[in-house]
Amino acid sequence: MKNLIITAAIASLFLSASFKPAAPRKQIVLMGAAVVELFTSEGCSSCPPADEALARLAKEYAGKPVYLLSFHVDYWDKLGWKDPYSNPDYTDRQKAYAKQLNAQAYTPQAIVNGKKELIGSQSGTLHNLINASLKIMPENAISVGASFQNLALTATYKLHSVDDNDLVNVALVQDHATDRISAGENKGATLSHINVVRVFKTVKSKQSGEIKLDIPKDLSGKPFKLILYVQNKNDLHITAANTMSLSPTRVITVSKSK
Repeated sequence: MKNLIITAAIASLFLSASFKPAAPRKQIVLMGAAVVELFTSEGCSSCPPADEALARLAKEYAGKPVYLLSFHVDYWDKLGWKDPYSNPDYTDRQKAYAKQLNAQAYTPQAIVNGKKELIGSQSGTLHNLINASLKIMPENAISVGASFQNLALTATYKLHSVDDNDLVNVALVQDHATDRISAGENKGATLSHINVVRVFKTVKSKQSGEIKLDIPKDLSGKPFKLILYVQNKNDLHITAANTMSLSPTRVITVSKSK
């Protein structure tokens, strides 16, 4: 009873001394994430509109958990122009999606969160899929860090939860690239790209871990970023993603876990 009287007295004193209403608490809105993987090629005449669509998305969704990656496939390389960013591993990645989604592999092809595929230049459909993804409560979360010495980079991550079927993908992407095309279907054109995947690795997920990458020599002095995302190895669904922007000399920005 004594404690009750003391507590009441303290409460009465607090109320008499407080005249300003409490400031409203900021509401924290949890958003899902959207990972858009565009499979493209500088040798494909249908691809520039998709590259441009990806660049518009980057501006429209700046600051939101929307992660855009441009994977350059290699099956156009024998048709007049060898894409300097092409990689057979990216072609294999696209084929894996095609098999899982019961679809064909073609360019330009966009995959959203490992669940839906569409023509990469279909901006309206891309917007709809991204907006729908942002409204879904995230299944997981990943935080990202990095350190590097010269051209040796170590990406670090920490997961909110771990599943035996989960993989962690890490992509080192070049922010911007522009090339003058001298052969092939796009001969004479100057093509621009964003978030060009230059290095890509996949590891089995752990609660926390690190992944070592080699920074391409031609990226010296150019801005680039890391995009890490968690993906189920069976259905290829993506459950979390995050990014970190870097330069060879210093860290520019760090994105908090979504």
